[in-house]
Amino acid sequence: MPLLVLEHSDHCRCARLAAILRDHGHVLDVRRLHDGDSIPQELDGIDGVISMGGPMSPDDDSQPWMDAELAFLSKAASMDLPILGICLGSQLLARAIGGEVDRRPSGPRLGWDTINLTPDGREDRLFAGLPWKWTTAHWNTWQVSKLPADACLLAKGSDEDVQAWRAGVRVYGFQFHPEIQRDTMKVWIDDEPQAVADAGTSEAELMEKTAAEWSGFERLTERMFKACALLLFPLEQRTLGTGMIQDIHH
Repeated sequence: MPLLVLEHSDHCRCARLAAILRDHGHVLDVRRLHDGDSIPQELDGIDGVISMGGPMSPDDDSQPWMDAELAFLSKAASMDLPILGICLGSQLLARAIGGEVDRRPSGPRLGWDTINLTPDGREDRLFAGLPWKWTTAHWNTWQVSKLPADACLLAKGSDEDVQAWRAGVRVYGFQFHPEIQRDTMKVWIDDEPQAVADAGTSEAELMEKTAAEWSGFERLTERMFKACALLLFPLEQRTLGTGMIQDIHH
């Protein structure tokens, strides 16, 4: 049965995460909601859900897919399906199961910044073995301002904002962007020049930082994706992959 991937923009694809999931035997059913694809009415035949990013606000109820996605995420969580939300997807997931979202009070966070694992994050199966503090990609003006009831904070940003969280054992939200490809940052810069200016940075600065951070970022996020493939979205029988995840010492 497939993993359902909900995409909201051509510029926020599942990308490197999708490649590793497929390498480990997963089948993906990608729904491009911004192009008019529909969200399934039922959960039958779905192994898990991934909700990706996008440029729209998480409270923009004028989006034709918004109500359907919120209802679907809520139902999937109630049925104990594994779910991963990334950036906008994390915000929608939080909103769907009782959390709150708001604009970042300090303005847009674009480019590269650190996240810090909490004590719970250091022990979490998706972050175990990763550095307790590492640099990753960001592109957001909104954030989860209040976690859903009983959710667990896994990582904070440099200004103490929510960067990763878990509800129960199968529902995860990442505010940062682990999935991007090397050229994604340039695509986002070209697509949102005003946001770059509002964030007080420039194309040259963002691309210089991308070149400097890419190697370490790629290595750490690939390790995380393997954990997602093997532990968050496990297959009873794997056609590829050994099930082994090598440690990365911090």
